[in-house]
Amino acid sequence: MRLWQLTLLLLCFPASAATLNIAAEDAWPPFSDENGQGYSRELATAAFQLSGVTLNIQTVPYARALSMTLGGESQGCWNVTRQPSTEAQYVFGTTPLFKASASYYFKAGKEKNYPSPAAIPDGTRIAVINGYEYGDEFEHHKARFQLIPVSKQKQMLSLLLNERADMAIFFDRVFDYTLAHSPLSRSLFSKGHVNHVSDIYIAFSAADPKSRDYARMLDDGLKILKENGEYERIMNTMPTP
Repeated sequence: MRLWQLTLLLLCFPASAATLNIAAEDAWPPFSDENGQGYSRELATAAFQLSGVTLNIQTVPYARALSMTLGGESQGCWNVTRQPSTEAQYVFGTTPLFKASASYYFKAGKEKNYPSPAAIPDGTRIAVINGYEYGDEFEHHKARFQLIPVSKQKQMLSLLLNERADMAIFFDRVFDYTLAHSPLSRSLFSKGHVNHVSDIYIAFSAADPKSRDYARMLDDGLKILKENGEYERIMNTMPTP
């Protein structure tokens, strides 16, 4: 972004009025933990700061964050996968916060070789996080499965160990973080094939007339962060719980 462009943005959104209300999910560390802290917050704060926008953050469960944004109660929420089902309801910029891969996880000794959602048998019990998007192909097949929605990552680990779920879908970096902050051994679990790789965005409320402007500000801010090395520094520093 050139200086004159940044100046225009600041004129359009003066500092006294430039506060963006964000509903932050509470159960996806290291991207967004129970306090809304993590990579998503650091990236969004740094990117919007370049346009003079501060964030007013309310931490809630992910499904609630989506509902608040959809209804206009919040101006946006982060960690949303951009796919047809979400594009129909929210406003997105062109640049994702980051990419995140998600894989199938099993209790050790119970693993299966499912290369894709299409290969998963009907009736399979799959632990998922309530409200999460798991890609277009999984969306197409999910009616065939017995989904077990929970609100916390550690609940999915328990479901696997107690054999109340046949498998779970974890975002890989989230699984690593959750296990690193748990007394459980990695040897208790087995990782299968990748389910999907998502571009993760901030979704803005379609009810807010400023949403497209905020989406452009975020795009511009992320571009600057990548150019000056700050983006890489943030993503290579593991947040502390």
